[in-house]
Amino acid sequence: MKRYLPLAAVAGMTFSSALSAKTINLEIHNTARSPLSNVTIKVRGTTIESVTDANGRVILDLGIGQHTIDVEANEQTHFHHQIDITEQGDYSATSPILISLISEPEHKLVINANPLEHTALDMATPIILIAGDELISKKAGTLGEILQLEPGLSVSSFGPAVSRPIIRGLGGSRVKITNNQMTVLDASTNSADHDVGLEPLLAEQIEVVKGPATLLYGSGAIGGVINITDRKINSSPVEELTGGIELRLGDSATSEESAVLTLDGGTESWNWHVDGYSSETDDLEIPGFAESHIFRAHEEEEHEGEEPEDEHGDEVAGVLENSSSKNTGFNLGSTWLFGEKDYFGISVGQIDKEYGIPGHAEHGEHGEEEHEEEEHEDEHEEGVAIDMEQTRYDMQLGLEQPMAGIDSLFAGVSYTDYQHQELEGDEIGTKFENEASEFRGYIKHAMWNGWTGVIGTQFGNRDFSSVGEEAIIPASTTKNAALFWLEEKHFGDLKWELGARFEKQTIEAVQQADVDSSGVSYSIGAVYSLAKHNKLAVNLSHATRFASVEELFVDGAHLATRSYEIGNSDLEDETSNNFDFSYRFETTGFSGELNLFWNDFFDFIYAQNATLVDSCVTQEAFDLAEEDDLLLVCYQQQDATYKGVELQIEIPLIDSNGHQLSMDLFADKVTAELNNGDYLPRIPSSKAGIQFNYDYKDWSASLVWINHTSQKDTGTNELPTEGFKQLEMETIYRLPIRDQDLFFYLKGKNLLDKESRDHSSFIKDLAPRAGRSFQLGMRYSF
Repeated sequence: MKRYLPLAAVAGMTFSSALSAKTINLEIHNTARSPLSNVTIKVRGTTIESVTDANGRVILDLGIGQHTIDVEANEQTHFHHQIDITEQGDYSATSPILISLISEPEHKLVINANPLEHTALDMATPIILIAGDELISKKAGTLGEILQLEPGLSVSSFGPAVSRPIIRGLGGSRVKITNNQMTVLDASTNSADHDVGLEPLLAEQIEVVKGPATLLYGSGAIGGVINITDRKINSSPVEELTGGIELRLGDSATSEESAVLTLDGGTESWNWHVDGYSSETDDLEIPGFAESHIFRAHEEEEHEGEEPEDEHGDEVAGVLENSSSKNTGFNLGSTWLFGEKDYFGISVGQIDKEYGIPGHAEHGEHGEEEHEEEEHEDEHEEGVAIDMEQTRYDMQLGLEQPMAGIDSLFAGVSYTDYQHQELEGDEIGTKFENEASEFRGYIKHAMWNGWTGVIGTQFGNRDFSSVGEEAIIPASTTKNAALFWLEEKHFGDLKWELGARFEKQTIEAVQQADVDSSGVSYSIGAVYSLAKHNKLAVNLSHATRFASVEELFVDGAHLATRSYEIGNSDLEDETSNNFDFSYRFETTGFSGELNLFWNDFFDFIYAQNATLVDSCVTQEAFDLAEEDDLLLVCYQQQDATYKGVELQIEIPLIDSNGHQLSMDLFADKVTAELNNGDYLPRIPSSKAGIQFNYDYKDWSASLVWINHTSQKDTGTNELPTEGFKQLEMETIYRLPIRDQDLFFYLKGKNLLDKESRDHSSFIKDLAPRAGRSFQLGMRYSF
C-alpha cells in the first residue's frame, strides 16, 4: 500500500500545514456498509494519493484544516467526502474517520459528464444526479418518466413508450443525451414520435446538466445534457462474479412485465459484462376519453353549422388505443486493464423495440359520398406503429499520466446503425435509416500555476435517409468537428471556471445546396464556498447552435405527429447569452437549492403553428393538411427569451429511535416569449409539490403530491392545456444478505385517477397519461 509522508505532500500544502500534519486513519465503505478494498484515495488539490487495504483502510498524513477526499473505485463508485482535521482530534486506528456514500450521496457522487471530476455542489451550472436506491425506485420504461418530477424538467411524451426529457422548456435537438460521455446517435431528435436509443432500466447513474453545455458536447447541447452511465466498459477490476436481477409487474392499467439481468466478472487485468432485458406493456387504461374536451370544443367550433357527430364518435372511453409496446435488448462488454489505472474497453449493444403511436386513427369529418364508399370499411384507419432496431458499438481508452504534464487521457469511438419502420397495419409506410459515428477525446493536464483543465476534440458523422410515404426529409450527411478547452482555479474559497469551444458543421442533402456553419461558444463561471455544503454559483455563457437538416429541409405530412411540417433553408445560426445563478445550502434545519436562469436567444429556431395566411404555407400544403386534418407547422426564426426559477428544499421532521421522517418541497416555472410578445408553443406549465419520506431500518416509504398548473400562455394557433394534480406513493423493503441485497418495492401512480396531459407533447389533446396504476418490483444484487 502506498503511503505518502508529510514531506511528499508538501507540494499540496502550505509550509505551516505541512509542519502540523497529522497521521489520519480512514475507513472507506460503500452504500451497503461494506469496506471498499484496493480503491484509489486522493486528496484533491494535493499530490497525496494512496490505496485501501483489504479492510477498506488507508493511512494519510494531512494538515490541519478541511480536506476533500476523492474515492475512485470505478465510474459508478466515484465520490468526494469532506473531512475536517483539528489539532485535538483522535484519528488513530481505533477511531478511523468513516468515508462512505451512506449519507448525502447527492452531495458526494462525482459527475461523470464533466472530466474535471466535480460533485453537483461544486459545478457552476446546476446539476441533477440520481443514483443508488433512488434510481432503483425511480426507474421506468422511458428516460422522461424517470426525470419528469425533477425541478426544471418535464417531458415531450408521445404515448407511454416515447418520453424524451425537456430541460427548462427546451427539448429535441437542443438537449443532448449521452451514454458514458458518448452521444446517443439515434433518430429521436428527428421527430417527437421517435424513441431514445438506450434502455434506462440499465442505468447506474443519471446526470442532468441544466443549461447550456455546448463547451463539452456541442451545438446540440444548448439546452443541456443528460448523461447515463452503466457498466458496459468498466475501468476497475472485477475479481468475482457480481450482478443483479430485476423484475417489475404492473397492474391492468399498464400490464407491464419487465425483466433485467446483469452479470460482471473477470480478473485483475480483464473484466467482462453481459446484460439483457425485456419489457412489455399493453394499451394504457386512462380516465375518460383520449381526446381532451378542449380539443372537442375546438373541433365543434371549427365545424359549426355542419351536421353534428356523436361527441366521441367510436372512441372507447378508458383506453388509450394503440399505445402498447414491446422492448428487448442486450449488451456485451469487455475491458482490459493495464498499468495502474489504464484501460481499453469495447462493447456492443442491440435494441429491438416496437410500439404504437396513439392518437393517429382518424376521427375527422367525412363527406356523404366518401362515407358511402367506406361504409363497409373500418371506421378508423389502422394505427401507426414503429418497429425500431439499433446496434451500437463502443471503444474507449483511458490512460493515467501517459507522459509528463498530462494527468489523464480519454479517447472514445462510437458507431450506431439505427433504423425503424413506420407500420400502417401490416404495411410498411416509411423506413428511416441513420448511420452515425463519433470520436471524442481529451487530455487533462497537470496543475499549472494553480490551474487544472482539459483540452479536447470531437468529430461526428451522420448519414440519414428515409424511404416511403412520409419520406419528408431528404437523404443527408451531417459532419461536425470541434475543439474545446476548460480550465479552473481555486482562490481560497472561490473557484473560477473558464472555457471555450470552436465548432464547424456541414450538411450535404440531396437536391439541396450544402450548408456550412461555424461558431464559437464560451463561458465564465464561479463557485464560492460560504461553508460546507453552502455555495453560491454563477455562470455566464455564450452558446451557438446550428440548424438541423430537419429544420432546414423537412417538407410534407407526418401523420404520427398529426402535422404538416415545412422547413426553412434560409435559417441562420442560433446563438444565446445565458445567465445562471444557484444557491446551494444546508443548515441544521433544512437544505436545498435555488436556481434562477435567463437565456436571451438570437435567431431562435422554432416550429410555429401556421395557417394559409403565413408566407411559408403554399396552397398545396394547406390543401393537403386540410385533407388529413393536420396541423401546419413552419420552422421560423425570431429573437426569444427563456427565464425561470427552480426551488428544492428538504426539511428533516423526525429523527428518533431509528425513525426518520423528512419533507421535500419543490417547484419550477419557465416562461418563453418571442421578442414580439408572443409566447412560444409547447412550453411546459409550472409545477409545485411536496413529498414526505420515511425510513426505519430496512423500510422506507414516500408520498408525493404535485400540482401542475394550467398552461394558458400558448403560442399562435395553439390550444391551452388544463392543469392537473398528481398523488404518488412508494414503499421499499431492503433485505441485506451479507454482501448481497434483496430489494422489494411497490409504487402507485396517479392515485387520484385524474386526466393528465403534458402541454409540451404534440399529441397532448389525443393521448393523456395513464390512469391510476400500481407496480410491484424486486431487485436482487450480488
